[in-house]
Amino acid sequence: MIQEELLSKIRRIELKAKKKVDSYLQGAYHTLFKGQGLEFEEVREYLPEDDSRRIDWNVTARMGRPFLKLYKEERELTVMIVADVSASTLSGQLFSQKEVLATLSASLAFSAIKNSDKAGLLLFSDEVEEYVPPRKGRNHLLSVIRSLLTTNPKSNKTNPETAFYFLNKVLKKKALVFFISDMLFDKFPESLAIASRRHEVIPIGVFDKMIYSDFSGIIRVENPEIQKEELLDFSIENKQKWQKFKEKNEQKFKKLGLKPFWIENKEDFINDLILGFKKMGRQRR
Repeated sequence: MIQEELLSKIRRIELKAKKKVDSYLQGAYHTLFKGQGLEFEEVREYLPEDDSRRIDWNVTARMGRPFLKLYKEERELTVMIVADVSASTLSGQLFSQKEVLATLSASLAFSAIKNSDKAGLLLFSDEVEEYVPPRKGRNHLLSVIRSLLTTNPKSNKTNPETAFYFLNKVLKKKALVFFISDMLFDKFPESLAIASRRHEVIPIGVFDKMIYSDFSGIIRVENPEIQKEELLDFSIENKQKWQKFKEKNEQKFKKLGLKPFWIENKEDFINDLILGFKKMGRQRR
């Protein structure tokens, strides 16, 4: 990819991120962090208009009158984007799923950095393909986007076990982790279970609109992960298989206390990201 073309793509993704999601996501991370973005600052006497749920009962009992806990919001969160770049993400009817994953990742990084948070990136196949440590600033954002566009995976296969094992070693402070993948892997990683206990993990599944195509029949394709030809069945039964696949993954995430949302490969796929966050915000409230 020549330098001018790369810079043009970086600018397009940065502009799309700013236009579509900045207005909603800029403050969303603190809300989605389950209150862990708050740290204790001091206590003061309780006033009638205060929220009684914030009374410090230990101080109240000691002083003989009600006192309130005051918190200050942490100025900085660490936002980590763990994105699948295996060969299966190269497929797609409208866009390649890799392009959808890159745009989603760039949008999340953009929003985090605009919110004065640190943003980092971990790209994986069945191994760690690229790691960009969390930092702040627009120059860092451009480095993240460049990595998303230029990383050429060494492996075709998918296994997030290695990615989350690596993440658990390098990420010491509790973080907001976006796990973005087509979820086409055989085994649910134990390292993801460990990460979900240490961090706030939000799984985002990307799927292709071809699954809902009006086309009905069987076509021959090459499976990019194993580089062999396979038959794809676009019958009604196949659509039911997709629903079962989705439900199966959601049940596995549920056991970890996680709830994924799904992004469809379509023209306005960024809107699915915004809707997913709004839905999560309502559920949290």
